[in-house]
Amino acid sequence: MALCIVGSLLSDTTEEKLIKHLEEEPLTVLDDGETSVENAIRTSYDLLTKPQQDALILMSVFLGQFSLAAAEAVMEACSVSPTLHGSILRSLRMRSLLEHSSSSRYQMHPFIQAFAKKIGVAEYPKLVAAGEQLACAHFMSCLAENANRYWSKDSCRKSVEEFNEDRHNFEYFLQIYARRRKRNDCNIMESCKTFLDDFPQKCMYLEMCVLPNFYLAILERLLETFDSETQPVHRVELLCLLGHEVRKVGRDTAKYDALMEEARTLYREKGTDFERNPLSEVIYLNSFARFLLENKEATDEPLKVYLKALLICEQKLPGHPERAATLLFAGRSHKKRKEKTEASQKIEQAWQLFNKCLGEHFMTALCPKQFADLLFTPGNETDALSYYQQALEMMKKLGMDGHKESILILKNYGVSHVNEGNFEEARNLLEEAERVAERELDEDHSWKVMVKTKQALLYEKEGKINQMEVVLKEGLQMCYRLGQTAVEKHGSDIRRILYRHPNSKLQIEVDRLKTEPIDHEGLSMGKRRRQPIDEMGNRSEIHHPQSFPEREFLGK
Repeated sequence: MALCIVGSLLSDTTEEKLIKHLEEEPLTVLDDGETSVENAIRTSYDLLTKPQQDALILMSVFLGQFSLAAAEAVMEACSVSPTLHGSILRSLRMRSLLEHSSSSRYQMHPFIQAFAKKIGVAEYPKLVAAGEQLACAHFMSCLAENANRYWSKDSCRKSVEEFNEDRHNFEYFLQIYARRRKRNDCNIMESCKTFLDDFPQKCMYLEMCVLPNFYLAILERLLETFDSETQPVHRVELLCLLGHEVRKVGRDTAKYDALMEEARTLYREKGTDFERNPLSEVIYLNSFARFLLENKEATDEPLKVYLKALLICEQKLPGHPERAATLLFAGRSHKKRKEKTEASQKIEQAWQLFNKCLGEHFMTALCPKQFADLLFTPGNETDALSYYQQALEMMKKLGMDGHKESILILKNYGVSHVNEGNFEEARNLLEEAERVAERELDEDHSWKVMVKTKQALLYEKEGKINQMEVVLKEGLQMCYRLGQTAVEKHGSDIRRILYRHPNSKLQIEVDRLKTEPIDHEGLSMGKRRRQPIDEMGNRSEIHHPQSFPEREFLGK
């Protein structure tokens, strides 16, 4: 019937418009005045018993496929015995109102779901609200269980795969959870309270499962719901996690500074709260040490903060993964100070502890990567190559070889091959890093600049000056759009290439970037960056510094 109606409409409208209308208002479109898909579905609906009608309306709260466990969870809103849930689902399936897509998984046809939603909103709003709350509680509970599994030994891959199976519902109900928290919905906060146990670890698990834009948007939305007076610990946790994401993008140093400054102020004011929450205190100290490490003038202070965090771990979290993470971070700090022996010791200790408490895990895979980075000097390429390969093999075994966290491993692995003269292998690795970055990251991101500058250095080594100029031009433009931070991080590579090729076309691009007008957001008038999408699918506003000192730098 639906196909017959659609067929008749194709003579009066374009396919694109019709598809859009079907997505937005399918029941209205599929009504030709004499025949209506909505009326056909209503005929089936009217023949159902009241519990079956309620169940059909409740199933409409899900997004896409859902599990038997999720269906049974929302059917708690029905006034029937749980022993009848199976028979009700079976009757809906027998009437083709519910599809049994695979073992213990169901879905509703979009037309039927649109009808059930329409009836629910118009006639049974309390039932829909109850179902939405039960569904939200179910998926937030599952998210908490998956996160706990992620931080258990040898179950990293399984936890991520289970998230992926219901990704659409996890992301959808995370948005609902954040929105209803903002409304101070006590029912949702009470039913989802397990999500806040070891809260930063729940968020770090979420970071591994979703795209950066979605994760960033959820952190920002959740931050609005935690008050500095009543929930200072959770607010500091979110400030640190959000600051880390902002730092990685490399767009807004002012925002990163503000987030960490607020975290530092709250930590000082609410010190006793953190004494009762050692994991939260260690998370803060590690984040603050990283913040200090970003400031090139700070030399001793970051390591002191890491060592303080390690002391807390040894006293209160001796076998915890965060102790291993702190050892890894301290090792990086020693590396910055060119204390290779101390750095190697810390990384080795972290590796042993990760193996013991997490086994095959993404965090364990970071250890050979850190060893490779430590050996990443002329003359040590062979050892570095071996460690990078080991890190990538573990990522692949975990099913995360195309994950955003593989970008820096691929990039450094490629550069090691450049130093060894293995240009073809280096090109393959850097191109793979570029593909992952394009798929996983925002349009402009500091990691993309890293990859492009290393590609430029490879082309220069090969004598492919035209290709070098093309890719470095893209890197220069991205640096410009990102602002000062990205240029400071990658400026040495860019400056060396410009110095070696003073008469190249790149100088024209540098001069253009110096003089091109900047709008009020600090973006080139010639190209406006795509704004990230927030968790509700909207383009979010970005606040940028008003001036860009890197324009002077690029002219030198």
